[in-house]
Amino acid sequence: MQAEYILCCDWGTTSFRLRLATINGEVLSEINSEKGILFFYNEWLTKKDKDTEHRFRFFLQYIQSQTGLLQPPLKLELTTLPIVISGMAISSIGMMNMPYEYLPFSVNGTSGFACQFQENGAPIILITGVSGENDLMRGEETQMVGLFHTPELKSSLPQNGIFVLPGTHSKHVTIADANIISIKTFMTGELFSLLMENGTLSKSIQFIHSDKNADPVNTAAFKKGIHASKTDSLLHSLFQIRVNDILAKSSKEENFYYLSGLLIGSEFNYLIDNPELSKLNKLVICCTPYFIPYYKTVLQELGLYEGAIFIDPSLFDKATVVGQLTVYKKYIQSKHS
Repeated sequence: MQAEYILCCDWGTTSFRLRLATINGEVLSEINSEKGILFFYNEWLTKKDKDTEHRFRFFLQYIQSQTGLLQPPLKLELTTLPIVISGMAISSIGMMNMPYEYLPFSVNGTSGFACQFQENGAPIILITGVSGENDLMRGEETQMVGLFHTPELKSSLPQNGIFVLPGTHSKHVTIADANIISIKTFMTGELFSLLMENGTLSKSIQFIHSDKNADPVNTAAFKKGIHASKTDSLLHSLFQIRVNDILAKSSKEENFYYLSGLLIGSEFNYLIDNPELSKLNKLVICCTPYFIPYYKTVLQELGLYEGAIFIDPSLFDKATVVGQLTVYKKYIQSKHS
């Protein structure tokens, strides 16, 4: 029997998000924390317990503890609700290591999941990741399923395109006829953080905690980084940040924007003059409101902006939940087929 309310857990390497949603996708309550899978994996290692069932229950206990912090607007017994889990929870450092689904992978939500049960019998639907020959992802496949099942996007979402999901590990996901056929991962966010926080360049970069991306000086530095990504070696261009600081050619804040342009530009360079993009194969950007101006500028400077589609950030934010609910419904259907 299909439940009316679902607990949706998106558990990444460094973040945790638990939401109570209706079966129609309305989020009623949510909890966020920075206790990602890696935090609990390191805790689990200290126990030196190789029992896979114990490991699963160890991670599940945290979900259950956070469920108790949700404040639903209705009088619901949350412990009896189904839970759908996606992300790095289903990995070698997570609750259990499920095998990847191989490409091509349908965004219809009909495969790539398994079911376990809580002690009270409530189902736990686990969504695994997707793997190609040379790349893989966990969590983003659920977002892709969600995008293609969001009613507000039915008229605007192309059936064929390269979908960009920025993040620590930015994903470029190629869709053809409602199937994921290719994945490209770019370590844009992780490299940016490493350079900002460690090593020589970190002494030459500073971010003032206010949005200054509209400042003409910062915008010019950002564009300079984009164009450097096209015309020079990335490794050489990175050292220019240190040179420009020492020789007082740019401020530490300008270097922040230069680095941003350099790395994001490097991520998109392979698409310049790439026959993969066409009127029938769109570039689709899925990101938070803060990053939209940056990505628009990058695409404009690289000549990739025409025809590009930017997904409404509020709809993209809900994509994981919509994807999780879609998979849950497919699970229920499979039980009764």
